[in-house]
Formats: sequence, structure tokens, C-alpha cells
Amino acid sequence: MARSITDEEIGLIKALLARGERNVDIQFYFNRQDRPVNSGRISQIRNGSYGPSVPAASQADLANFLANFQAAAVGVANQDAAISTIAERAAQRFEQRADGNWYLSDGETSEQECKAEFDPKKMNPLVRAIAALANSKGGFIFLGVDNAGCQVVGLPDDKFDNTDIVRISDKVKTFLVPTPDFVKETIQIGGLNVGVLYVEKYSVPPVVVCRDSDGLEDGSILFRYPGQSAKIKFGDLHAMLRERDQASQSVLLQSAQRLADIGTDRSLIVDTNAATMETSDMKLTIDRKLADQLEFIRQGEFEEVEGAPALRLVGDVKAVDADGEALERIEGRALTADGVLQAFLTKAQVRTPLDYLNVSAQVQRQWLPMFYFLNLAGATKALAIEALDGTVAVYANSKANALERLRGQRSAFSAASGQAVPILAKMIDGDFADLLGEEDDRAIARAIQSLPDGFDNFEPVYDLLLNLLDIAGTDSAKKGGVFKASARLDELAFLPLIADE
Repeated sequence: MARSITDEEIGLIKALLARGERNVDIQFYFNRQDRPVNSGRISQIRNGSYGPSVPAASQADLANFLANFQAAAVGVANQDAAISTIAERAAQRFEQRADGNWYLSDGETSEQECKAEFDPKKMNPLVRAIAALANSKGGFIFLGVDNAGCQVVGLPDDKFDNTDIVRISDKVKTFLVPTPDFVKETIQIGGLNVGVLYVEKYSVPPVVVCRDSDGLEDGSILFRYPGQSAKIKFGDLHAMLRERDQASQSVLLQSAQRLADIGTDRSLIVDTNAATMETSDMKLTIDRKLADQLEFIRQGEFEEVEGAPALRLVGDVKAVDADGEALERIEGRALTADGVLQAFLTKAQVRTPLDYLNVSAQVQRQWLPMFYFLNLAGATKALAIEALDGTVAVYANSKANALERLRGQRSAFSAASGQAVPILAKMIDGDFADLLGEEDDRAIARAIQSLPDGFDNFEPVYDLLLNLLDIAGTDSAKKGGVFKASARLDELAFLPLIADE
């Protein structure tokens, strides 16, 4: 069972959190063999719901603690036996039994799940397990471990090793809101490869499924119970929401205390939605002339260049025109063709939709979704043509192709032939079951390109294209088919909604 934490330890944990350390790495310093520190407790310290009045340890105290830390102090026999990485901690959960085989020591629990195989084409079961663990205590997903007897059977190929964590992360982002944190590793147990995903407990749950798909239901909250990932029960949901409310109240109380310490007459309140800073008798905004002289860099969407002058942006900055109207201004966003495609397939509510259209002049891909973004912006074809025509072209052919599509002179439609013909017939009949398992990936993309005007069964096509994009990976030819198929879906779903003038 988890043990209580002293105020001194809370202070040290806060100092480690301030340095950006992860929960699992912090646990290593404070676990005892018989009484571990739960990752959830560290999350509570992070969000302020546990030990809010305890100050963080000073940097000198933290440095002294780390310099004098010994593994024996947390119950490990010697320094060499210390388990300091995710891979090592995962490996410690296995044991060899009398039959000579290796097994997961405790079997499937509320903190670990087993799957015998890994298929990059069918990652929904992984998404489901990640959501459940993030909503409960966090924990491990082991791939290459039979989920019946928890015996290590190994992964028969290198598909897991060769699957970039970004591909798994993109799949998770597509189906879960907010996005949980997880780590990907491969370990060897008894000479067999075992894939490992370590999922962090989400600090302010719940993580919610946001799209329907095989094994996933829009709006559902999954939770890890001993031996299974299932929809959360009322009692656990009630406890989760109560914990979240307590955390919010704690943060609010801390803010109120901070405001009282500073004094209301010497404090500014920042409203990130209205882009204002104000006191009881004063409001500050950013003037457009000043805004035009600043370089804005959005956190998480930039590469820092040492010595380059910039303003690091957290939230949105808005400039005001002469009439005082707030207009959004975001600079430094590096859009790519892949980013445009992903935003379309996940129906992302992007901040500056016309920027996603103008990318057509700046990338080699000549088939990008565009009408979805026009609809999102509430723009007409005439306005879109004017915006794109005024964009400096890096790739003239791509820009010309996009302008032709806006003028109705070009379409992503292409007539079906060969293997695509029977697949197209299935899609028109609404039969999307097992297409990925039975048909060639490129033929499926060609069939989508052949969907006729008036086709309106869009949702299964979105899911199909997301899976095709996963399968394509870095194969440029396959990705090209997905891009053109997505452009056809975009025409069918959103072109009829766009006005000419």
C-alpha cells in the first residue's frame, strides 16, 4: 500500500516537479520496498490538491538531497540494483518459473495490461488501454505477453520497434481528449522482445474518447480495473470528479492568497480570452503598431535559435485596431502538408483556417483538403482565391493546382478501375467492414477518389483514411493516395457548403 509523505519530501517533490521531472522518475527517490509512493500522489502535489501549503525546497536543499541520495535509503540492497529507467522497471515485473518460461509476476492488474501482439494497422486496443490507465493510476502495457496466462511469447517481428512513437501519439490524439503522456520502450525477457508503453496518470482527469471507432465510443470514459479496461463505474467517476474539484479549489485558493499577499492595488489580472490585462481602474491592450514590431513564437510550435530576439507566447496574443476591436495575431506557426491533412481528418477547430489553405502554395503536395478550412473560416471561394493568389508561391504548380480547384476547373475525382471497382461498390452500399483486412491499401484510396457526387456517408471514410495514413507511414506513394482521397472527401463533404461570392 502507498505510504504517507512528509512535508520535507513534499517540498523536495515540488522542487523536482519545477525542474520538469516526470512522476515515474520522482517516484524512484521516495519509494520504499514495502510502502511505495503512488504516482497519483505526485500528480496531486503537481496540481496543488495535496500539500498546497508546503513550500518547494530550495535549489540548495535539492542539490544536497540528490548529492547524498543512496539507493539503499529507499530499500534497495545496493546501488547497482537501483531501478532508474522505465525499461528496467518494466523488466523487474517479470519472473522465470519452474517450467522455464517467463511470466508477468502479478498478472494483469489495475496498473498493467498484456497484449500478445502488436499491429500498427489496428491500434484502437492500445488507445483504449492508454485511456484507461491515464484515468486511473497510470501503469504499463506489455506487448508480446499473452493476456490469458501472462506468459512472455515475444513479438515475432520488428513492427513495434519500427513504429515511431509519433504514429501512436497521433492515433491517441485522434481519439482522446486531452492527450495522455506515455513512453515507448522495447525490452528483452528470456531472449524474447517485449514492447512496453508506460502511461502516466493524467493529472486532471478525465481523459475522454472523442470519436466513435472499433472498440471506442464517443463520450465514454475508460478506467483500468484489475484485469480489464472498461467504462468507468459511477463510484470511481464520482471520486475522480471530486478529486478534480478539490484540485481546482486548491489552485483558486492559492491564487487568492497570492493576490492578497501582493495587494489588489499592485496586481494585474490577465484575461487570455479577451487579451487584456487590467486592475480595478485600468485595462492594458497590445497596440497593432507594437504588435507588428514583435516576433511571436507559440510554445510547442517552434525551434529556438540561440540569440534570436523573440517573445515567447503562452496563450494567444491579440492586437487592437483603431476602433479597439481585438483581432487575433499568431506568428511563427510552421504548417506542413501532413499537418493540414491531420487537421482535416480529425476535424480540428484550427485558429487560422485560411493559413491552412495558403499552405497549398508552399508545399509540393498538389492534393490537400481546402474546403473544410474555408467552411471553418466562413469564407467564400472569391475570398479564398484572393488570399491564395496573394500568397508567395514556393511551389508554383501546387499553387496553380489549388487555384484551379477553387475555380471549379479541377477535381480530385478519378474513375475507378481494377481492384478499386468492387471496393467502391461496397462503400456505396455502406459496407466498410473488414476493408483494411481484406483489400489492398492503395486500391482502397483509389476507390475513395472515385466516390460519386451525392455520396454522403462520410464518417466511415474519415476513419478509413486515418487508418490508411497510419499504414502508409513514410511510404510517399501510399501517402500520395491518401492525400488525393482526402481531397475527394473534402470536395464531397464541404464544397457544396461554400458560396462563390
